[in-house]
Amino acid sequence: MSKIKCIISLLMLLVLVACSSTDENLRAMIPDDAVGIVAIDMHSVMTKAGMVDGDNIVVPEELKKVIDDADPTVLGDLIYNLPNSGIDINNKCYIFFSPGIFKAVALFPLSNKEDAMAMVKKITSSPVTDIEGVDFATHLDYAYVIDGDVLMIGRYSTPVDANVAAKAAGDILGKTKPSLLLNKEVAENFADTCDVNAYISIKEFTTILKKNSRFSTIFGNVPAIDIITDSDIKAMIASINFNMKKGEEQATIESRFIYQENGQYQQLYDNLIAPTVDSASNVLKLIPGELDTYVAMKIDGSRLASLPAMGKMFDILEATPLTAGLKHKDILSSIKGALAFGVGPATVGEYNFVIAAQSTNPSLITNEIVEIANKRGQSPLKRNNEYFYDYGGQGIAMGQTDNAFYLRCVDFETAFPASELSVLPTNLDKASIAIYRMLKVGDSIEGFLNWGLLNKTEGKGFYYSENEKTNVVVSVLKYLCWSEPNVEKTESDDDYDYGF
Repeated sequence: MSKIKCIISLLMLLVLVACSSTDENLRAMIPDDAVGIVAIDMHSVMTKAGMVDGDNIVVPEELKKVIDDADPTVLGDLIYNLPNSGIDINNKCYIFFSPGIFKAVALFPLSNKEDAMAMVKKITSSPVTDIEGVDFATHLDYAYVIDGDVLMIGRYSTPVDANVAAKAAGDILGKTKPSLLLNKEVAENFADTCDVNAYISIKEFTTILKKNSRFSTIFGNVPAIDIITDSDIKAMIASINFNMKKGEEQATIESRFIYQENGQYQQLYDNLIAPTVDSASNVLKLIPGELDTYVAMKIDGSRLASLPAMGKMFDILEATPLTAGLKHKDILSSIKGALAFGVGPATVGEYNFVIAAQSTNPSLITNEIVEIANKRGQSPLKRNNEYFYDYGGQGIAMGQTDNAFYLRCVDFETAFPASELSVLPTNLDKASIAIYRMLKVGDSIEGFLNWGLLNKTEGKGFYYSENEKTNVVVSVLKYLCWSEPNVEKTESDDDYDYGF
């Protein structure tokens, strides 16, 4: 009996060593110029998704249907072909972001190279050829590379010659650079046993984002954004765990910011967030509950308006035709308490939106806007203490309560306020910044994401599915695999940032 126990123990040790060796091999491929890493415990995630049946992998029919109905995505292709992919789900896979030829790279361990080769041929509809010493194929703006027991999928930063791409892939797979995970501060964040772990270097990651024309157009000239993205926030750390307990199924998200003490970020936070706010969630009563996305924060407007960077912001607003002439500093200074935004799709204009804010002087804001509009020959229609304007064929309503101002541009009659959206009011009351996002697959609501920044360092959130009968992991995968079919893409290639 003791011999049998020794043999079993030895076999278990060999399995553990093999797994550890595979994981260390992938970790060593993540170069030290990577600006972010995501690690996924494939076995845990897939088991919780109900996709592991003994030695077999089973893709749920509802997930297959979403993949079939959507435009093809990399994740969708992988999941659909996972049962015969040759991917070893008993180890972690890694995704990293980089300023190099590949802006994003996914590394998967393989248990069967031949199956992986067949899958790549099927996905790319092209032969896998030996280029620069690796088995290489390309499809759209992705490279599929197999080397030994590793499958690499890389997203090109810009169009590149196949030989150049294969050489860059070979450098990654050949571990020609020291691993970022040799950095103890980074590595320790991947020691916990979570379903998903992430480490993002904020400043360097933003450098990659700024190469994207959409990001630059929207945020390039906004000093307040630069304070955050180019400040001394060193990194964001996050973890996701799926709780599958009956009746409590949800994904729990925990995040943490690493920043310099008494630096720019801390000053921004200290001057932005109102120390105490009574009934912060009351402002949500002024916002419709049918929108997709809500962001709310607690503002101390007078302190924020005094920041030097806000002077630059006021100059930009003054140079913008829509907001020129307003007393921006006075308006911001009057806001104290909750400031909330709601955004959603529209049938008339580009989108529906609502802004509402607690204010010490809400009439100052409404009077300022009415006065400027009158000077421009845009006198409002007034009814029941609300002002109505026409904005490109879409109506804008503006008004105030005793302690709040609101501006509403929606093309529907609201049936209930955002204050009735489950956890959003609770989250806002306890968090300095709260985010609520309704996730859709096609026209159907798939689930809800909630997240709150509790203090300068710590953020917490969770995701739960709309249908209690839907496995929460499958629900997340359905959303991640979805891409609107037959939608004409008018943006340039660098604007297309779906998938990884």
